Amino acid sequence: MAVTTSFRVSAFIRLCNMSGEAAYVLKRGDETAGAVLVKHMRSDGTAAVYARRYGMDGGIVWERATGDMPVPVAQADDYIGRRVKSDSDLWVIEVDSKAETLTLTEL
Repeated sequence: MAVTTSFRVSAFIRLCNMSGEAAYVLKRGDETAGAVLVKHMRSDGTAAVYARRYGMDGGIVWERATGDMPVPVAQADDYIGRRVKSDSDLWVIEVDSKAETLTLTEL
């Protein structure tokens, strides 16, 4: 039996909070199989949005959907808004972190 997206998101938020990072669900998606975006709020006032996809081997791959460099928060929010309009099952998580990049293998 596959692990649901809801369970994965809940566990990821707990792990973030336990490590001192604030994490929140901004938008709840489909409980069982919704896609996930993670908005990484950085301490310098910029953000990066990570999108989960499946690789050729079926494993989960996380990539920066907003490009290699952090972007202004408004640009990250615009990207998320466009994705939410086209996918009502989408989950959006926000993580406030001092780290340069996020490790998303747990999600």
